[in-house]
Amino acid sequence: MTRRGRVRAVLLAALALAAGGCSPRRMAEGLLLGSHFVRTPGLPYGAEARQRLDVYRPRTVRRGAPVVVFLYGGRWQSGSADEYRLLGDAMTRRGWIAVVADYRLYPAVRFPAWVQDAALAVRWARDNAARFGGDPENVVVVGHSAGAHTAALLALDERWLREAGVPAGAVRGFAALAGPVDTVWTDPDVQALMGPPAGWPATYPATHVDGTEPPLLLLHGADDETVSPRSSLRLAARIQERGGCARAIVYRGVGHVKIIVAAAVPRISSAPVLDDLAAFVRDPRGTACPATPAALNR
Repeated sequence: MTRRGRVRAVLLAALALAAGGCSPRRMAEGLLLGSHFVRTPGLPYGAEARQRLDVYRPRTVRRGAPVVVFLYGGRWQSGSADEYRLLGDAMTRRGWIAVVADYRLYPAVRFPAWVQDAALAVRWARDNAARFGGDPENVVVVGHSAGAHTAALLALDERWLREAGVPAGAVRGFAALAGPVDTVWTDPDVQALMGPPAGWPATYPATHVDGTEPPLLLLHGADDETVSPRSSLRLAARIQERGGCARAIVYRGVGHVKIIVAAAVPRISSAPVLDDLAAFVRDPRGTACPATPAALNR
C-alpha cells in the first residue's frame, strides 16, 4: 500500500473508531500508537464499577506537566475510556498528563449521576496529579458531545465540584467539543435520562451563566448534524455578554465525529482542534477572555 493509501485507510479506521467500531479502532491503534507514553488503566476514583479512569503520561515527563481530564461522549448511554487510547497518545505527545474517565450511564442512573462522577474524577486527578508528574494546580477539563455537556455544567454550576471537594478556582479552564451546551431536550430518550421536566432547567448549562465562571472554550464543527454549532455560539455569546471568559471556534467541513478524530489523530486532519486545545491548556484566560472575539471560524 502506498503512503497515501495507508493514510486513507487509517483515516477510515479512525472514523470507525469514533463511531464505535472495535476492530477498525484496534487497527488504527496498531498503526498509530506510539511508544512515548505509559498508560495506567482502571484506577478507581469511587466505589462503583464504572467509577474508573485511565491515566496516560509521557515516558519523559517535564516537571509540573498540565493535567487534562477528558470526558467522552455517547449520549449519556454508552462509551468506554478504553476507546480513547489514540487521544491519550495525542495528548501525551503534547507533554500533558491525560486522565480519561469512565462514568455511570443511563439506564442504570439518571442525571446528575454522571456529573457527580465527573466531579469526583476531577478531584481524583487533582489529588493524584503529582504521582504521575502532573501539576495539581494546572488542571483543565475537556469533554466531547455528552461529555462536553458535563464539562460545561462543571464550569458553570459550581455546586458539582464544590460537593466533590474541589476548591473554587482549582480548575484553570474547561473545553467543550461538539457539546449540547445551549439547547433544550426534545428527544424522548434524552428527556428520560435527564429526569422529570421540572428539573430540566438545572441540566442546561446556559441556566447557570453569571459571568463569574472559569474560562470556557467551545469547539464545534460547522457540519455537525447531531448537535448544531449554534449551541456553542450561543453559549459563548451569553457568557461574554455577562462579562465572563468564553470563546467558540467553528471548523469548516467538520462534523460531530470528525472533531474528536481531529483531536485524537491530528496528523490526518486539517482542522487544528488539538492545536486550539493546546493554546487553551497553555493559557485558558488569555485564549477565552473578552479581549478575544466571542467566535472564530476556521
